[in-house]
Order: sequence, then C-alpha cells, then structure tokens
Amino acid sequence: MGSVIEFSRGHAIDLIIPITDWTLGPLSTQRDRFRDICRLALPAHSSLEAVSDKHRTIQLAQSLGIEVPRTWMIESISDLAAPKHFSFPVVVKDRFSVRWSCGKAVFGSVAYAYSEGELKSKVTERLRAACDVLVQEFVAGVGIGFACFVVNGKVLLPFAWQRIREIDPRGSGSSCRKSIVLDEQIVLLSDRLISNIGFEGIAMVEYKKTKDGRLVLMEINGRPWGSIALPIASGIDYPRYLIDWYLLGTLPPKDIPYNTAVTCRRLVSELTHLRNLRAPKPANWPGEYPSLWGSLARMAVPWYPGLHYDDLWLSDLHPGVAEIKHWFQSQMKRD
Repeated sequence: MGSVIEFSRGHAIDLIIPITDWTLGPLSTQRDRFRDICRLALPAHSSLEAVSDKHRTIQLAQSLGIEVPRTWMIESISDLAAPKHFSFPVVVKDRFSVRWSCGKAVFGSVAYAYSEGELKSKVTERLRAACDVLVQEFVAGVGIGFACFVVNGKVLLPFAWQRIREIDPRGSGSSCRKSIVLDEQIVLLSDRLISNIGFEGIAMVEYKKTKDGRLVLMEINGRPWGSIALPIASGIDYPRYLIDWYLLGTLPPKDIPYNTAVTCRRLVSELTHLRNLRAPKPANWPGEYPSLWGSLARMAVPWYPGLHYDDLWLSDLHPGVAEIKHWFQSQMKRD
C-alpha cells in the first residue's frame, strides 16, 4: 500500500478507481491514508463488506422477499452430514471472491459437484483454503444483468443486458452479451436490495431468469464489472459519470434512453468458451446446454450492425492482438 500512496503523491493523482476485488478491500481499509493525497472511488466500508459477502447478500435478499437459490453455509465437513435435500448438480462457491489472510490473498472459486462424493471432495478442498464455503442449488436460466449509479439512496442510470454466451457454459462471466429493454421488476428488486445496503457509486446486480419467468438473484458487484464496455457502447458512460461525481460533485442524469440490441463480445473469452465446449455435456445437466458447432457458427460472423468488441478497436489494435497472441501461447503450453 505504501507504494500506491507514494506513486499517487509523486504523480499528483486525483482519483483512484479500484476495479478488482483484490484491490477494493485493501484500499478500503487504508482509505484514511489517502485523505490528503487523492480521492478513492469507494462506497462506505460497511456497504463494501455487505456486497462482497455472498452469504450476507443472500440473507438480506431473503429478508426483502427477493428470490435466491437455496444456499447452505458449510464451515466443516460434518455440516454436509446434516439432513439436506441436494439435487445434483450443485454449485460450490466461496463466500468471498477474495479474502485476505496473513497479508496474502485467498482467491475464491466456483465449481460444480455432480455427486455426493464429488461434493465432499470439493468442499474439503475449499475448507482447507478458505475456512468456509457455500453450497448452492443450481438455477437453470438466462443470465440477466442490471447496472445503475446510486447516489443518496436513489438509483440513477438504470441499464439492463442479457448474456448470450458464457466463458464456462455451465455458468460464469459472459463472453458475449446484448443490451435489452429495462424490466421494471428488475429495477424494483435491485433498487430494494441496493438501497438497504446503503451502497453509493456504480454497481451491477446479476440474476437468472428461469423458463417460467422467475428472477433469481445471483450476486452483486460493487465495482466496475467486466462487461462495462456494453453500457458504454449503448450510450451510458458509467466511468465518466463516476469521475465527474467524485471530482466535480456533478450528479449523473436520472436516466438515459440507451440503445438496445447492442452486442459486445470479448474475443479471447469467446475462444475460451469454444475450448470449454470441447468437453462433453455433463451427464445429468439440467436445462439447455450449448453445442460446439452451434456456438462456432454464431461466433464466425465477424461483424453485424450493433456488434462491438471489448478487446479489439480499429483505432488501436495492439492490445487486442497481444491478448489473443497470449491466449494461443497459453493454450499451447497447456496442451
């Protein structure tokens, strides 16, 4: 942290915007040391703790009448022996995306268990690493994201999108997604959740929409999220409004009529999606599962109206080309 402080002081930095879970926590706990140096784009520490803790998020959502997956907190392997009605597959996920222990980051993970034996093995592994872990029912459905800018308990600049493809077809961050018309129910549920946390700044709330139309909460991101290029391409520049708010005190508009049916894809994530589809569909997988050739056919179209790339721009191809080159090099080493 000392090196960040010295760099900020030596280069007259005005604002630091942390964009990863492993930088949010340390900067938040040390925020007083930056008081006379620069601003930090951080919500209150209590709000940050609430959105970072997936178990607390689930409990709060339940208390507010928001549907969530059935979730069990596992703190010892004996907790699995208690009567539970697991329907496989189940999701084994860490309570935090990252937690700090003895000055070192313990990164969270998400895995799937397809049997009692596999569940016990994966839980044991995570208990050794992180002391507790969540076991969650799998919810089949379409990934829906909702983003907004929250100031003084008011939700501004609402934006929604749908996942088209995910890096891991079983469930993960998206490799391709498109902007959609706002659903008033999503706005209402997200407003209720974020307001109760007392969060301020930009945030993303993730849902699964089931075949029968139910919205099931997955998690909250209280930081700039990986697919933030989509709202920017659609007409809502969250980073710009965030900077203006912190440095100039300028409030963003209440809402902006953004463009729908705008698609953003990240090429290396699309390649990873195809690589993951080389593995067979899990034997007892519930719901739909993408096919390798179907995904390849849809991804083979390099451009159509409304399509944008997260990692390739004609104005500067070098970062995207370097990332693609690195991806292929890593795959060669892996194979």
